[in-house]
Amino acid sequence: MSELIRAFVAVKLPEDISDSLEDFLDDLRPLSKIHWVKREQFHITLKFLGELEPEVIDDVKASLIPMKHFEPFRIELSTIGAFPNMKNANVLWLGCSRGSKELAGLSRKVNDILYRDEELERDTRKFRAHLTLARLKGERVNDDVINQLGTFPLMNWLCDELVLMRSVLTPRGPIYTQIL
Repeated sequence: MSELIRAFVAVKLPEDISDSLEDFLDDLRPLSKIHWVKREQFHITLKFLGELEPEVIDDVKASLIPMKHFEPFRIELSTIGAFPNMKNANVLWLGCSRGSKELAGLSRKVNDILYRDEELERDTRKFRAHLTLARLKGERVNDDVINQLGTFPLMNWLCDELVLMRSVLTPRGPIYTQIL
């Protein structure tokens, strides 16, 4: 039996945006023991695929190649939010004030192209464009963090490419590798 591959489809941030976001998070890290996302993990997920056989990953790659590059659109990160909410946060995230409609459309296209056969299960959850900033494991978001989050500078870029990523879970956090 082959080793399963945990994968997702996403858009990545350009280097300059990753630099700015990393600088912003560096100011937040000392304020709390929250598990902040590492630079290598910055992305906006379009579709989480779960654990798949290598042959299915090959089919996914072949299906995504025609749509890997698309008509460019601008993404702007500007809103801070939390799942399920800020008071009881499990995840802190950045939302899109621009580009969320296009990202949702791209997510639908990925869903449609990957689920035309019965190999994969269609995702019926509502898509919400966001970039995960932190995962909280029992920690609470303190006032210092909330105040600093309020100073988040607008970040925007032209998005024109999606990627297929492999995710390997480790005790120190996930390791992502681009496979398309």
